[in-house]
Amino acid sequence: MSKIFFSVFLFLLFIFAILFSINFFYDAPLSSAINNNSRLRYLKQLIIPKKDHKIVYGFLPYWNIKEAKIEKELTHLSFFGLNIASNGEISLRDGDGNIDPGYKAINEDAFLELAEQMKKQNGQVELVFKQFDPEEITAFINNEKAHLTFFQSLDSLLLAYPISGINIDIEYSGNNSPILRENFTKFMRKLDWYLDTKYKNIKVSVDVYASAANNQDGIWDIKSISQYVDYVIIMAYDFHQRSSSQAGPVAPLFSDDGRWTKDINQHLKAFLDQAPREKLLLGIPFYGYGWRTDSNDPKANTYENTGFTVSYKKAKDLLRLSEGGVASESAWLGAKQVKKSFDNDALSPYITYQQNGEFYTIYYEDPKSIAYKLEYARQLDLAGIAIWALGYEDSNRELWEAINNGI
Repeated sequence: MSKIFFSVFLFLLFIFAILFSINFFYDAPLSSAINNNSRLRYLKQLIIPKKDHKIVYGFLPYWNIKEAKIEKELTHLSFFGLNIASNGEISLRDGDGNIDPGYKAINEDAFLELAEQMKKQNGQVELVFKQFDPEEITAFINNEKAHLTFFQSLDSLLLAYPISGINIDIEYSGNNSPILRENFTKFMRKLDWYLDTKYKNIKVSVDVYASAANNQDGIWDIKSISQYVDYVIIMAYDFHQRSSSQAGPVAPLFSDDGRWTKDINQHLKAFLDQAPREKLLLGIPFYGYGWRTDSNDPKANTYENTGFTVSYKKAKDLLRLSEGGVASESAWLGAKQVKKSFDNDALSPYITYQQNGEFYTIYYEDPKSIAYKLEYARQLDLAGIAIWALGYEDSNRELWEAINNGI
């Protein structure tokens, strides 16, 4: 009898050890600083983040080619970008007849040198194909003949440049319709089929708004599209913009007190229900926005048409004034009472200052806020991150060291 009792005791002890281990591994990723009040408890399954190699996808806008550097952490260099005309052709000239700036930049030595550097570190080089005008998007997406023209236009580009991937950045802000949503999915399906049939090794990614998975009337059917792409890049920024009526973070992770109507965490819940996490890249900004405001309160009201973009490089330059140094940017001439603070809900830094008797507020990203976003992506075991944009960082490696430590 004692042997049976002892065996039962050992069995129960074994079960307890298993349950303890599961609870330990489940809670461990959630006990970090980004998870006050168990903010990730919406997860429906146990996630133990993998140690495998993560994607560090960097967008390179044509206007930053001379400022950008290829860092060792970068796995994908994505050139932004080339325009898709409504008939599916690649626009080589702008509306005034001048050579399209993106097309011009891709033919310059500076881009080819960066692409060569990526190849040397076994990285990937991709091209962004973009559309932002609602009328042109509608005309293109709803026209199968235009799709075929686009596919044929890709052939000459893929032969001429060292390209290993195609990124589709079609951002529609017009009136949505079920037909447009369905036809966009069809376009992505046909693009995937065309490239897989003809090239085999060309990857496909698509850029979507952070709200895309929560918007059933939008152009992106995330569940369907994710079948036809290698990566879905979630543009988890621009929650506040230059035109915002209230100062606020460009990429708030959380919002406990309701100051921001939406945050990254709220939107990621829907993405995880609709797409495989191994296909999701969390967009991370290397920039922020500033405004003239009615006070130095971090959530002050802004004055109309006063918003401006602030790269990390420019924010660092302004902060030199708070350290007794001298700013090199003419935009900061006369700035005083410069103060850096940190929003513990959004997990984002901000700067307040005065200039010519007026209040100003800047929200941006720094190594600390980037580290939080990386930790968040790691806890969700996403495929990696996507940076907008290369060339906005400072000359030192502060942001890249945060990525190196967090990825």
